[in-house]
Amino acid sequence: MSGNESNMDQKPIEMQNLLDEPQQVKNAGQSTENLERNDNVVREIKWKEQVVKVYPLNYQEIPLVRNQIFCCLIMFLVFGFNDQSTGALIPTLVDEYNISEVKVANIFLVQLFGYTFASLCNETIHHHLGMRGGMLIAAMLCLVFFSILVSKPTSFYLYMACCLPLGLGIGILDASGNVLMGNLVVHKNEWMGILHAIYGVAAMLTPPIVNYFAEWGHWSFFFIIPLSLAIIGLIFIIPSFRYETAAKYDYTCNHGADVSTDGTESKESFVQLLRNPSILLYALYLFVYLGAEITTGAWFFTYLLTTKSADKIKMSYIASSYWLGLTSGRLLLGFVTKRAFSNEYRASKVYGALTFAFYALFFGVGLIDTNSNLYLTILFVIVFFCGFFIGPLFPSASIVALQVLPKRLHISGVGIAVAVGGCGGAALPYLAGLLTHLLGVQCIPFLCWIMVGMFNLIWWLYPKYIADHPEFL
Repeated sequence: MSGNESNMDQKPIEMQNLLDEPQQVKNAGQSTENLERNDNVVREIKWKEQVVKVYPLNYQEIPLVRNQIFCCLIMFLVFGFNDQSTGALIPTLVDEYNISEVKVANIFLVQLFGYTFASLCNETIHHHLGMRGGMLIAAMLCLVFFSILVSKPTSFYLYMACCLPLGLGIGILDASGNVLMGNLVVHKNEWMGILHAIYGVAAMLTPPIVNYFAEWGHWSFFFIIPLSLAIIGLIFIIPSFRYETAAKYDYTCNHGADVSTDGTESKESFVQLLRNPSILLYALYLFVYLGAEITTGAWFFTYLLTTKSADKIKMSYIASSYWLGLTSGRLLLGFVTKRAFSNEYRASKVYGALTFAFYALFFGVGLIDTNSNLYLTILFVIVFFCGFFIGPLFPSASIVALQVLPKRLHISGVGIAVAVGGCGGAALPYLAGLLTHLLGVQCIPFLCWIMVGMFNLIWWLYPKYIADHPEFL
């Protein structure tokens, strides 16, 4: 077969227009480029000897897209319950397994390995199994290992081992959800905010629910909640992502992307992807951002119990103020961003500065040694606004990344970045745990404030190193 024939085999072939009139399908003069501009078309494309269904991510027109959004929302609830469970369970695990807080903090280290593995294999999973395969793997990992946690592992090491595959599943889910929402045709900013707000809702509810089960004497029953949601997610993922195959993923990455002269897509290694300034800055930003977010959420409850009051129920509600703020910020500011700012990057500069200011207040007010109701109310409000302004930064950063990255790098680039971010969300809380052992848990507000300053600095570097997209920066 000649080189020209090989190139022809890589081109998409229009087979059927499922929504338009038959006359339009038979119009041989209509080019593929013109068809691509029709946002209301679901088409069958022959790509590399396989048939893939191609449709715009328009939830207003395509019911299947609505189902996919629903699946992501369900699985991000699982994501939120999983991330906050460790922080909420620290005092309970210390008592249950008769270990130190530092040893419990090893859970964050195990999750780090899970996220790292996700960053390395996300592209491979999508290349061989498509987004459908990635979502199924994530849901099945959650189903299996939450089932083990429900049974209350007799050994802390077994409990800790379950966090590795859960970290892998969450890393895959995180990348897929962000790419799907960030590529919606309409209202992507709002839906990205809602997706991450759903995560915040689960995280907000976790401390009081965990402490309810702990007071009841059955703390492991908490995991019935994410387990049930993972089962629901799995049931809906199977039909909703049935067309998101490996062939569809290959077509999406190659269609309109840079290809080599022999008609094959240019593959880039993990290291080559991280050399891309857009991916590297996004990954570094999420590493520190998620470190600050999860360190605050994971250690705030322990900080309150140690420095303010031993009343677990009362402190669990104050600890939820952070996640309440984060959820509110993602819901409300997602609608404000497009209306009050020229783009997501500039909005995040303002939100980041306000986050830094409120974390400074958190650090300062936290130094006051009292537990009066007035003081705790003021602390509740300050931490609420810490969460409120830090909340929209992750979804906005994901949208900026999808704006400046070519489509072929959406899964691989975003997958690596959010997995590296997940590593930060595991490594930095672990390091914070080590420092609390040396300096005392009262250092937590200061450590979080420093992290907030660091991710703000990284955000301000974007225009310097990403110079070819001034309209988005």
